[in-house]
Amino acid sequence: MSLMGQTNPLADPPKVADKSAVRKFVTDLAEVAETIKDARSDLKEAINSNDDIIAIDEKIKLLREERKEVILASATIQGYANVLGDATEDKRQLISDAKQDGVPRGEIDLAIKALKKDLDMTVSTEIYANIADLIE
Repeated sequence: MSLMGQTNPLADPPKVADKSAVRKFVTDLAEVAETIKDARSDLKEAINSNDDIIAIDEKIKLLREERKEVILASATIQGYANVLGDATEDKRQLISDAKQDGVPRGEIDLAIKALKKDLDMTVSTEIYANIADLIE
């Protein structure tokens, strides 16, 4: 439930599938994910073996090298890159310090995602317990 409450307080609470339906969904989803993985691999192989695409990729490689030289030669761009590098290093240090202090980063990230998506953690915890053995 969001902070604003249900849209219609007289409506029935949302239906939550039973344990077997959730387990079947997770299993079926894993099978479809494997099919997608195989199809992506086959597509990638077909693309990477196409002579026209290979020629285009070579041209792109040369253009990227030229682009990199232009970026390195620009003082303005390098200034922005330095600011970004400093901020990135600050983030790494913050994360390192938190890890040393025992802050559970993964769990915090998951909680933030759940809050942003307005997920019911009670339901999520129950589902977690019911499908833990299905996940490799």
